[in-house]
Amino acid sequence: MTIRYDYQIFCEQPYGGISRYFYELIQRLQQKPGVHIQLDILSADNIFLEQLRGKTAWNEVHFKGKKDLNRLLSNAYDSFASRMQPFDIFHPTYYNKSSLSRSAGKPMVITIHDMIDERFHKEKKEFEHILSVRAKHIQQASKIIAVSQNTRKDLIELCGVAPEKIETIYHGNSFEKNINRYSLSRLIQTDYILYTGKRFAYKNFNRFVESMVPVLKERSSLQLVCAGGGPFKGSEMNMLKQWGIQQQVVYQPIQTDEVLAALYNHAIALVYPSLYEGFGLPIIEAFACSCPVITSVGSSTGEIAGDAAVLIDPNNSNDITEKIWEVMNNSTLQTEMIQKGLVRATHFNWDKTAQLTFELYQSLVKA
Repeated sequence: MTIRYDYQIFCEQPYGGISRYFYELIQRLQQKPGVHIQLDILSADNIFLEQLRGKTAWNEVHFKGKKDLNRLLSNAYDSFASRMQPFDIFHPTYYNKSSLSRSAGKPMVITIHDMIDERFHKEKKEFEHILSVRAKHIQQASKIIAVSQNTRKDLIELCGVAPEKIETIYHGNSFEKNINRYSLSRLIQTDYILYTGKRFAYKNFNRFVESMVPVLKERSSLQLVCAGGGPFKGSEMNMLKQWGIQQQVVYQPIQTDEVLAALYNHAIALVYPSLYEGFGLPIIEAFACSCPVITSVGSSTGEIAGDAAVLIDPNNSNDITEKIWEVMNNSTLQTEMIQKGLVRATHFNWDKTAQLTFELYQSLVKA
């Protein structure tokens, strides 16, 4: 069986959940007897692609516009290669219009990681294109992988997808070797609460920060560490200054998995307060690194966390504050959460994800 993936997500993000997902799939599937992987990317600066193919001199070159150039060159190369090489299954890594014409009459599988745009951005003009293109991918796909039952439900309710067209296959856990609490090198010397990832509106970051104000003001030695998601914008800095907590809220870039694992490993807790998530990978990562998790009761976060996290009402600032205090002040609860989290993390395994995805591919090739 020859499985074709494309360049898209590897050219879009240097490090992120979706490119990690395809990396974990590809590196497992390519080890199966009789399986051949096509991944024709001319150039991209992505940590997971480097792990698959090795680093090149081009990765060390940096200039304005390089990402756009990588995308342009890889699109052209992928277009040519897809016409020259036969394959059995096409699994695009994102939703570019060009991928709709590259299945060559073969089955196309797509993975839907969330329905954020369909749920929150339908009325916004700037999202019309991505919504239209993704709708065409959903329509054209032979099968759709949903990464959670909540995402599956949204596909049915928001897009009218037939249930039998959707397979729910959970993500795995990439942090299996970091289970001992405080075993990794400490990057932040003070006690801290951890927040990871982007800070878009649906991530509920502003309300979370508001909830942290009384905690930070009472514990002057405590920090809120915001890992990844880019440096703070001017508006965010102004918000922190207005609350008088700018000295206690710090941005920490994430260059490697080792950095992220160390941040989880020493945090008092990860707070993941999103209003909506398609899966919530940081929850599993934190569990695997012996980090207590406080997350939202709704969407997929409650589904993924199970009984191993303290659940909050993400729309209620007082509830968020109370739950943070509850975890911070109760070492027995922290220990219980860590133990439950380690068990919960074992339910999410990339080998299982890859095997279920492979079986899905097989069903389409045999059909």
